[in-house]
Amino acid sequence: MRSLILTLTILFTCFGAKAQGLTGKVENHPKKEMDVVLMLFGMDNPITIGKVDPKGQISVNLEGVGIAGIPEEVRSMFMGELIHNFYFSCGEPSAFGEMSGKPALRQDFLRLTQGDQWSGTVFLVSDEKLRPWLEDSGYSNAVKGSFYEIIYVEEDLAINTTCSNQIIASEEETVDVVYEFDLELKKGFNWVEYEILEIHETNSEIRASFPSRVKVRNLKDPSTMKWIGAYF
Repeated sequence: MRSLILTLTILFTCFGAKAQGLTGKVENHPKKEMDVVLMLFGMDNPITIGKVDPKGQISVNLEGVGIAGIPEEVRSMFMGELIHNFYFSCGEPSAFGEMSGKPALRQDFLRLTQGDQWSGTVFLVSDEKLRPWLEDSGYSNAVKGSFYEIIYVEEDLAINTTCSNQIIASEEETVDVVYEFDLELKKGFNWVEYEILEIHETNSEIRASFPSRVKVRNLKDPSTMKWIGAYF
């Protein structure tokens, strides 16, 4: 029994470590090596987390990545409250309780650079149909599936709550939406998965369909992730 417990502990530890480091393939990547960076603190302060090779093989790792090199005045300019650093916002600013105001910073898409030039963007989605919606949610319909982002926090935080908000669908209709948060955030950078569970269908002449129920959680299965590149 002790041997089984030890084996399971090692497996879960290895999975947790691997979850911080991901690999994949960016389709239609130009035949150039590029750095994968975060630009949470602006273009003048990129944080390198990996590379993509000339064949489009991408490798990124958040393990050990920090912000020690970012000047304090820059940090204070960009950092915000945890409650405001997710793609979806709760209607109540106090939805996370005492954790609502904890310092945090969100990175939506991965940036690709070559030298000092920002050369491309990588969207992380489970379904390519989510990309148009991420680029323009007003005119492109949402679909069920997951997309992935990165969040930085200054301390370990656990968020397990459900909150709501209201979205205006038309002059005559306001829709109640639900966001379920189940997150264990570690100090530093974390992968976050947004799973769209339900869609509110709209009149497309007024606005695009949008998510009405979403699960926000730690990345569980990296194999579902597609790496969609866009280049300048």
